[in-house]
Amino acid sequence: MSNQIISLFVLLFACTTLVQAESVQTEPLQGESTKLQGNIAVHIAKTHYLHPVRFLHPYLNVWQMQGPLAEQAAMASLKNSFTNINECATDSEADVVLLLEPHIFYNAQLHVFHAEYIARAYTNDITPITRIKKQASEIGALGIAPDFHVKNAYSKAIKKIIGKLANDQDFLATLNQNKPIKVGTLCNQLDNLPFDKLYY
Repeated sequence: MSNQIISLFVLLFACTTLVQAESVQTEPLQGESTKLQGNIAVHIAKTHYLHPVRFLHPYLNVWQMQGPLAEQAAMASLKNSFTNINECATDSEADVVLLLEPHIFYNAQLHVFHAEYIARAYTNDITPITRIKKQASEIGALGIAPDFHVKNAYSKAIKKIIGKLANDQDFLATLNQNKPIKVGTLCNQLDNLPFDKLYY
């Protein structure tokens, strides 16, 4: 029994160290204040605002609507990194539509929130010019301010997405072409696409 307890503490310590290291890696470095040029319309499918997911827990019954917090975290970080970031709107124009597919999962045994974004960039059709998947973690109790921890986990994950986009040559080349498109119809089409991933 004592060996099992010791093993559990070792596992918890390892998990804590991993999440803390991840947090350090996702923090922006000083001097990285220059924003990338480009007009980007950000879109999260409507289903993420209509159908909540349930966090697995032995006795708490907590449900989370993924869209709102995923959008808040993504828009805040993207606006710090690109010159022109807007939500997808019927009459708006953009160089690229960035479709974000959020996922969230809670490990009740280790008290860790796991967030993920799958990002796909589109122009005139539903064939993506790039696809990026990144995950991040946040330690926290499900019964104490879960929205705070969920948003933090999403914020860490989107910063990883941004780091990849900033070095994606196809994505940057499309932004540099400066050929805006009407995004309303395209965003409606993207709402009908199947999920890239069904489960976390």
